[in-house]
Amino acid sequence: MALAGAVAVTACGSNNNTGNGGTVAATGSASGSCSAAQLTGGGSSFQAPMEQAWSASFLSNCPQVHVNYNSVGSGAGIQQFGQGTVDFAGSDVTMKPDEQRTADNRCGGAPAIHLPVTAGGVAVAYNLPDVKNLRLTAATVAGIFQGTITRWNDPVLAADNPGATLPNIPIVVFHRSDGSGTTAVFSAYLKAAAASSWKLGSDKTLNWPVGQGAKGNEGVSAGVNQTKGGITYTEQAFAEQHKLTTALIKNAGGSFVPLTSANVSRALETAQLSGTGNDLKATIDYKPAAADAYPISTVSYVIVCSHYPSSFGADKVAALKSYLDYAVGAGQQTAAQLGFAPLPPAMATKDRAAIAAVNAS
Repeated sequence: MALAGAVAVTACGSNNNTGNGGTVAATGSASGSCSAAQLTGGGSSFQAPMEQAWSASFLSNCPQVHVNYNSVGSGAGIQQFGQGTVDFAGSDVTMKPDEQRTADNRCGGAPAIHLPVTAGGVAVAYNLPDVKNLRLTAATVAGIFQGTITRWNDPVLAADNPGATLPNIPIVVFHRSDGSGTTAVFSAYLKAAAASSWKLGSDKTLNWPVGQGAKGNEGVSAGVNQTKGGITYTEQAFAEQHKLTTALIKNAGGSFVPLTSANVSRALETAQLSGTGNDLKATIDYKPAAADAYPISTVSYVIVCSHYPSSFGADKVAALKSYLDYAVGAGQQTAAQLGFAPLPPAMATKDRAAIAAVNAS
């Protein structure tokens, strides 16, 4: 599936269990909440493959409700939401206090809330055609992306991979050049799991000492695909699209774990919702001890107003609620085949309650 920068999503909803929004059934049947509306979203490239899958599955069900999502990175999505140029934002991280204040102001003073809509893992993807099942510890990953490990046959890498023949070629690092939730997740993992060696902190943008910058998960994945010896961090679907091999990452339980939907789900069993009310922020444990838990796992959010100003319009709110209800309901059925993990059921249930409460004056 091509991963375009902008995707057109068409969704609708039956009025099964939420006020004006409703839940989109697995069959895609429609009800009165399909009144004409044009919705715009933008942000996380991590969740863009799911947005595109939802578009492909439901394009014909409710043609009068159009949702256009632009894959511009979490930082840009949050900024656009605060400016009021998109109706919802996609982000892999929660907003900072200043971003939250700006978003609340955009919402007319009502709180902007985070709704988990998908879950997945950040792959460490590399281009070494003759090396399969590369094993990496958090400390080794930290060394590579900080530039202290510069060649593929470095003794540290050899120690992680006994018996493997590693080439004597330079490591070419690719990192995100834009404000990226994927960067924030990746660096939060390294800050937690390699605390003694990771020096760059955790944020959507970092002061990288080495490597080449590229925009979006699309850009870094394409860069590694074209560069023998390349390595990057990226969402699994983009690694698969570019036919990149992904490393096994050592978790806190001592296991080297591949990135699979099942292993992401296992890691997220320890995720806790830490927001208040209908703001469903999650606290992620980047040091899961379960033997099969993939440690660089996260949820990705949609950010919306809990209460939209009257100028937004009741029909538009109903369309947005239908779309979000579909995303956290029937839309989860395509997660595994696209390299994502379905939301934990308890989290999806809380999502639906929060979506039901979204309204406009």
